[in-house]
Amino acid sequence: MTHQLLGKINTAEELKSLSYEECATLCEEIRRELVMRVSQNGGHLASNLGIVELTLALHRVFDLPEDRVIFDVSHQAYVHKILSGRLDRFDTLRTPGGLSGFQRRDESPYDPFGGGHASTSLSAALGFAEADRLKNQPNYTVALLGDGAFTGGMIHEALNNCDRDLRLIIILNENEMSISPNTGHFASYISKIRSSKGYFGIKRQTKKLFSKSALGRRIKSFVSKKKAQIKQMTFLDNYFEQMDIKYLGPIDGHDQKKLELLLSEAKYGQCCTLIHVKTVKGRGFTPAETHPDVYHGIPPAGSVKVETFSEHFGKTMCALAQKDERVCAITAAMADGTGLSEFAGTHPKRFFDVGIAEEHALTFAAGLSAAGMKPVFAVYSTFMQRSYDQLIHDAALQKLPLVLAVDRAGLAKADGPTHHGIFDVSMALTLPESKVFAPLDFAALDEMLARSIEDNALSFIRYRSGGECASAKELPYIYKEEFLRGALPDGKPDGLILTYSQLSDEALKAKALAEKQGKKVAVLALESLRPTEGLLEKILAVAGNAPILFAEEGVKNGGAAELFARALAERLPEGYKKVKTLAITDPFLLQPADRELLACHGLSANCMLEALFE
Repeated sequence: MTHQLLGKINTAEELKSLSYEECATLCEEIRRELVMRVSQNGGHLASNLGIVELTLALHRVFDLPEDRVIFDVSHQAYVHKILSGRLDRFDTLRTPGGLSGFQRRDESPYDPFGGGHASTSLSAALGFAEADRLKNQPNYTVALLGDGAFTGGMIHEALNNCDRDLRLIIILNENEMSISPNTGHFASYISKIRSSKGYFGIKRQTKKLFSKSALGRRIKSFVSKKKAQIKQMTFLDNYFEQMDIKYLGPIDGHDQKKLELLLSEAKYGQCCTLIHVKTVKGRGFTPAETHPDVYHGIPPAGSVKVETFSEHFGKTMCALAQKDERVCAITAAMADGTGLSEFAGTHPKRFFDVGIAEEHALTFAAGLSAAGMKPVFAVYSTFMQRSYDQLIHDAALQKLPLVLAVDRAGLAKADGPTHHGIFDVSMALTLPESKVFAPLDFAALDEMLARSIEDNALSFIRYRSGGECASAKELPYIYKEEFLRGALPDGKPDGLILTYSQLSDEALKAKALAEKQGKKVAVLALESLRPTEGLLEKILAVAGNAPILFAEEGVKNGGAAELFARALAERLPEGYKKVKTLAITDPFLLQPADRELLACHGLSANCMLEALFE
């Protein structure tokens, strides 16, 4: 693709010297690049299309990377990557060894703080700003918040600690949220005045004039007080002004000139300032503008569409809620992602989207449970981590029955370490009497969900991104009551691979490889991950005298592999050690370009065989 400007601007000075007409051309070229690359590799499209002008303005007004920009959520940082010397690698976005789909400190000095979870930016930015103040450094730190980040409690906790004299600039990028101040005729008029170049110029000159005499200073003080009263009336007790944070806006986030004017004013003011920007998700690409939810995150080109666990879960929830009016569904801003959109339409009074607030969601679910309802909290595995204290203190400690539908469990191939769902099993198994399920297919999911809703326990049902595991058809139940599936060889096995979830597919590949080597391998797939006496006896009966390998797509410390290995070893003759574990020892390992993800973590079929027979 040939560009007039993109790729031909090599310095910050060249970028800052562009005319506004040239900026418009550059923004158009960036949008074409975004559509092409994200359509190819998958990723977050609509949100990045919406902040092209805003990101360009940040690079033109501030001196990056000495000044810092922290994006929230940092899946909005694609344009920033393009403008910070990573255009030549942008075609590697979200691929092994390529650019991350999020900000990452080890990727570029322009990424001061990494993060794939929402609502963390302001706390981090506040840390940078306070450090600058302690070190007498004149740097500015900018936190750009959007995509619902303000619905997360951490943002408001950080706002509570923002001092007026910090060189901290907060940009509220409003694209779908409804937290803006009143925008009636008078408020719109004030916005127009406050975002004009003449307004700021006159304001500065007036301050200088009235500061020259004692009378002028008294007049200035009187006017400031009256101005504050008028602002309070105009913005109906503006939340940010009440927090002693200077407020500018709202402003059109696609007006390059006004954006740079307000950013420059915030920089000139040298105080903690919030700029309220209004943008259109998917700007410049009609399909994404029309359906921003569909184009928020898109799969790579060539992806085959199948029914997913998330979609099937949503249908099952609707059916269960139809039978029992106590069934409630909770999500943390993930109705579409977790498959609950249909439930929201059919049972609106029992559907609760609490925003990006997993901690609140869990305790809220506990409250519903204590009041006699049957709550199901659908949450991505990587985001469930945020509610661990609530799981312990508000649910498990009080022995409250509730269900967590843990979506996107397992390694996240494209999103990487920030989104790996590999801690949930270890978290869940540490909680006494909790039940942990890992269905291989939809039928198992349906049974586990129905059973868990009726059970008087804290239950976790974890499933992968995508559809049913291929191994489900080849692994029939051999012990249905304990949800144990298996593929057994003729005669006694030379080795047993014990595993669960999508790693069962890889275990069957290992079994086939072993057969080519003249070895017999049995594969057992667990769908219930807490060992019971009956389950352990069944496993040992299948293994006979053969070595046992528990392979787990989860962290080793505290995981199911360690728990089962210990329980099995206790039932073996003393000194006869034949139970081994294979699990993730480095959860933050980055996948290199030349290795498959499972091989990278030592979980491939070949790795299983090597560990089993070493």
